[in-house]
Amino acid sequence: MNTPSISNPASRTSMDSAPHNAGFQPADRNAGFQPASVREARPQPADRNAGFQPAPLLRLLTAAASVLLLGGGCGYAQGELAYMLGFGRGKLVEAEFTLTEEPILILVDDYAARVDWPPARHYLVDELGQELIKKGAAKKIIPRQRLQQIRQTEANFEKRGVREIGELAGAEQVMWIEVQDFAANPQFDNTLDAAYYSVTVKIINVLEKERRSRVRVWPTSPSGQAVTVSMTGSEVALAKTKDAISKQLAEELAVEIAKPFYKRRLGDFEKE
Repeated sequence: MNTPSISNPASRTSMDSAPHNAGFQPADRNAGFQPASVREARPQPADRNAGFQPAPLLRLLTAAASVLLLGGGCGYAQGELAYMLGFGRGKLVEAEFTLTEEPILILVDDYAARVDWPPARHYLVDELGQELIKKGAAKKIIPRQRLQQIRQTEANFEKRGVREIGELAGAEQVMWIEVQDFAANPQFDNTLDAAYYSVTVKIINVLEKERRSRVRVWPTSPSGQAVTVSMTGSEVALAKTKDAISKQLAEELAVEIAKPFYKRRLGDFEKE
């Protein structure tokens, strides 16, 4: 819409000071009249939608909703439709580190006693061993019962280093997991992170005895690879017991810990 022009105040003052009838001439109604064909066209308001392009994710979600609503009679299962729309076809990424085909010891170290439910450590060892085997990341996992035997028979077990413990267990590599934080209480305060299991992961070369700098073969960071999983308040409420919460956390953590060690496709919303 055009903004109406405002007359110059000075001009208005000079006109007001003149006699009302001085030089009065009736205005010619047709003066300056131009037919519509030659008059300047009135500017049209800008089209707010001109050039608008919806965000790629919005377009994808809109298309997905349309296809799912209309596809019921087209013979497609929802999984097939999701695949056609691009879901489940993330980028294929190589393993960050290739584990040995020889025996691997999974050692969960809770030096600060943060895990107040001991089975949670056992669950993690068992679940992680199964996940590594299932994904083809490892061939042989030393049973955690073997570590328990060594702990009972070795008088100075607590003073031994990780590499030495791995050697006693007959491992070529140790997946050393240090617990950083843990909470698995049925009663919670934070509904977003009502329960959680946080660790750091390192791979230790048991065969390296000479150069200490080469004992840790993954990751490059001395502090290790941080991995954390959590459960919402609703998930904790469904699990109900501390044991069930601990087991679910261990299962999810095992999946996340294993990911860097095998070739896989990224999730739909997962970054490389």
